[in-house]
Amino acid sequence: MPPVGAKSLLLITGANTGLGFEVAKALFARPGPYHILIGCRGDVSRASDAISKLKHLSPSSASTAEPLSIDISSDESIAAAFEEVQERFRYIDVLINNAGADFDTAITSGRLTKREGWSQCWDVNVAGTHIVTETFAPLLLASKSRQSRLLFITSGLSSMSENASGASPRYALPPVGWPKPGNPFVYLAYRSSKSGLNMIATEWARVLRNDGVKVFNVSPGFLHTGLSTDRPTGEAKDTKAMGAVDPAIGAGFCVDVVEGKRDDQAWPPKVMRMNMVQPW
Repeated sequence: MPPVGAKSLLLITGANTGLGFEVAKALFARPGPYHILIGCRGDVSRASDAISKLKHLSPSSASTAEPLSIDISSDESIAAAFEEVQERFRYIDVLINNAGADFDTAITSGRLTKREGWSQCWDVNVAGTHIVTETFAPLLLASKSRQSRLLFITSGLSSMSENASGASPRYALPPVGWPKPGNPFVYLAYRSSKSGLNMIATEWARVLRNDGVKVFNVSPGFLHTGLSTDRPTGEAKDTKAMGAVDPAIGAGFCVDVVEGKRDDQAWPPKVMRMNMVQPW
């Protein structure tokens, strides 16, 4: 792999599929240039396959990419990924905390107990994301461009204000009595973990404020992504039928953030949802 040179160096967790891949694809299509570390859990051949797709889709791109093995639910994997990036580059310009997981369907199907599903959801979406950020923070501060940016990918389902307002049909009041019909706690493990992530993002914005790192908490919309595939079975949910849209839409918004088009919104901390501020 040739030296990165003047290219902006990005690390995207969970970038071999879903929104992470779409962000990389959008970056490849822009003038750039970028060098993207395609974070991938498990077999990195999946990241290599994703890179081949990127090159096929944008054969004349000024950007480049390489795979990086990183499982954000494993401290050992995070540490190994850091050592690799530290040894090779000694900095990164942008960290996009994209990797996430939803275990609610695994709970309702009985593949996981409630405690297992909730614990794994918070372990990935909150603890894992925080540990990745803390581990790679020194490399962000060493950014050669001094235009370092840190992105957290949250969810429209994380808004406690919208939940409590009763205005959304997804939070309709169930009938009186117990047990409630169906599942009254719709995707609650996932939703609450993303609310927790909002606090993590807010804290990082505060902690890195004086270092000049621009921190963004991005709600890209309800997207049909790899998140709709359950671990560990690989069973896909039909989120398109639920109204999910093409992840390229959310990816374009994320790339605008990476390219500095939203820098004036970096402080004070907020949840950015396309052309609006998402209520906490």
